[in-house]
Amino acid sequence: MKSVIFATFLVASLLATSFVLVSGVNITWGYIGPYDRIIARDFVQHEANWFTKHKEIVNYPPKGHQSFRQLSAIRVLDLGGKKNFGYATLLKGGPGHFNSTIEVRSQARKPVNMTIEYFSRF
Repeated sequence: MKSVIFATFLVASLLATSFVLVSGVNITWGYIGPYDRIIARDFVQHEANWFTKHKEIVNYPPKGHQSFRQLSAIRVLDLGGKKNFGYATLLKGGPGHFNSTIEVRSQARKPVNMTIEYFSRF
């Protein structure tokens, strides 16, 4: 009986690990509805460096610009492949606000290739 439980646990943990290794890290804050349109797009790209993790703060609207549309959603797409695992954190603003601050980080010794899309209702 114990060996069946152990085997089940082992198979479940292997499946969970393989799922994490295969999936990219995409995230959406808010809801993208049928009347939402992309109002801005940012690209974050850094090459891999052996000793560092990359960290970048992305602000919307950019410095010197003003936003007249309220954000309905923000979508972050990880284009770096299956094993890079860059991730994003919403620090300020976001859906329901006119601005946002997003922190993009990479894993150690991994490159970052992300696209950030900002949506608003028309």
